[in-house]
Amino acid sequence: MSNEGFRSVLLSIARTKGATVTVFSDFCRIAACSLAIGRREEEYLDTAKAYSRDELSDLSLAFAKLVQEMEQHPFTDLLGPFYLECAAHSSKQARGEFYTPPEISQLIARMTVDVEEVKRKGVPISVNEPACGSGGMALALAQLFAPDSVDLLRITAQDINPVATDMCYINLTLWGVPAHVVLGDTIRMTVTRAWKNVHWHRVGEDQRQALGRLKDLAGSVAQTTPDMEIPQRHFDPDDGRGQFLLNL
Repeated sequence: MSNEGFRSVLLSIARTKGATVTVFSDFCRIAACSLAIGRREEEYLDTAKAYSRDELSDLSLAFAKLVQEMEQHPFTDLLGPFYLECAAHSSKQARGEFYTPPEISQLIARMTVDVEEVKRKGVPISVNEPACGSGGMALALAQLFAPDSVDLLRITAQDINPVATDMCYINLTLWGVPAHVVLGDTIRMTVTRAWKNVHWHRVGEDQRQALGRLKDLAGSVAQTTPDMEIPQRHFDPDDGRGQFLLNL
């Protein structure tokens, strides 16, 4: 099995475990939970308990194989096509889940964002993907910013399918893209679960947004009370990942 890719490893597990799409879904859940660094421990344990020690070892091997294949194909979605292949004979297609070819994703990414202008300004941009699937569109955009400007992206990716959000979380996290992945119905505006990956925290996006809101608030106060002197204050939203100071 050592010379096989991640697909072959998962197919081997499925031969004795059950439906391939179920094994693949569990694989994505376990991988996503592992990348969440302890924030999804309960989900991890709940999924892993269905597998023996040897099967879990094989799932770990499949993840290692996936990482190796991703290194050979930078910013390429390897999970999405395999998922649709596994689900081809199930009811998944009824949801309208179809794989967007990478060439189309790359074209849309180039048409949507002026990458050079964003790099020139050096100011992070927020991108919302309301039907993210496995994250192919977000990966295409991230590739345009690679290798040294991916941190300028702040991607919020949402999907109604939990397998899709797990795949997207894996793809964006492994490629170092700051991301907020949301499981929910975009049309009904409902949220079931949401996860911010390690890179979102690494670049301090929550703190940046908080500082922005405070600056907006300070500006509003200054406009409504032009003759009032606003005293200097220190804001310290320290959450263990860094300290930020704002002088109002």
